[in-house]
Amino acid sequence: MSDYRCAIFNELESALSTIERHISILRILLNEQPVGIVRISRETGIPEHKVRYSLKVLERERVIEASSQGALISPEFIENRASIMEEGKQLMKNLSVMLEALKQVTG
Repeated sequence: MSDYRCAIFNELESALSTIERHISILRILLNEQPVGIVRISRETGIPEHKVRYSLKVLERERVIEASSQGALISPEFIENRASIMEEGKQLMKNLSVMLEALKQVTG
């Protein structure tokens, strides 16, 4: 097999990596909230600057809330878990459709 990598997937790979990081942080928060940046970094192995970025994104999207003791999962996120899972499932379906289309193009 060749080492060739198609650049059309770079953006998707980057987005998936970011989503994976967000989910790792949420997993820590669900088990141990409130949690601060340093502790999240230590427990996940994610560099502090990336944890900080993820927390900003998650707060902006109202997935988490900031507190003086650290980040907390927002009540809004908890209330909407089912619809969030449905969004994830729909995304996976869309990726499957794209994979099938790619198969047709590549033979």
